[in-house]
Amino acid sequence: MARMINQERCIQCGACLPACPNQGIEEVDGRYRIDSNLCTECFGFYADSNCVAVCPADAVEFAPNGVTEEDELASLAAQLRPDAFPRD
Repeated sequence: MARMINQERCIQCGACLPACPNQGIEEVDGRYRIDSNLCTECFGFYADSNCVAVCPADAVEFAPNGVTEEDELASLAAQLRPDAFPRD
């Protein structure tokens, strides 16, 4: 599943920005957001979502309509990072 940042919990610390291997987190007008088109749950990079691991406020949650299947996450990861996931 893609992740999202709960704005009510987020303390705007920015710890999540460098945590995303797909550069899918951005800060706009002092609020952090995860681009669901770039979120692969850190598939192929970390065992768990890195943004969740680094967030001191537990503000990162599952997005309600995000990608859910591992093969979909793998496909998206390969599209976003062909350098890290070369196709045979």
